[in-house]
Amino acid sequence: MHYPQYKSDLQRIHESEVYGRAVFATAARLTRDPERKSKWLTLQALEEETLARYLAYMARTGQTVVEPKIWELKGYAEGAALGLMPWRLAMRLVRDATGPFQEKFLRLKQNCDEAEREFFAYVYAHEKALEAFAVKELAGDPGSLKAVESLLQR
Repeated sequence: MHYPQYKSDLQRIHESEVYGRAVFATAARLTRDPERKSKWLTLQALEEETLARYLAYMARTGQTVVEPKIWELKGYAEGAALGLMPWRLAMRLVRDATGPFQEKFLRLKQNCDEAEREFFAYVYAHEKALEAFAVKELAGDPGSLKAVESLLQR
């Protein structure tokens, strides 16, 4: 796959998953509500699963992995804020944060070879599932984790 933003878009997957894992783990540690803690931990599990798939993809394709340490630190700080702020505000921030990642992941999905389509479709679906979770939480939908859980069962 070759287009001008390919390498930076691919790196953004790594940044996103390291960041998300730190955000959701920290938010889970700091929230007092057991139901919300469980939701944060489910989101963390999705980030870990996607990170593992990304690392496997990079190894399989012989590409260099660059650790995004700054993104991890940013995730810890923002996760602390999310874990302590009102739930509705946290969900709006989660919803809005998915947009820039979706743009890059969709570009990867649209420009990939057939052999890579399943991986990049999963990465894009992962980001859409996070967005769907936040939107459903804002709507009070008790099935807010459905899309996330379906990806975890793949």
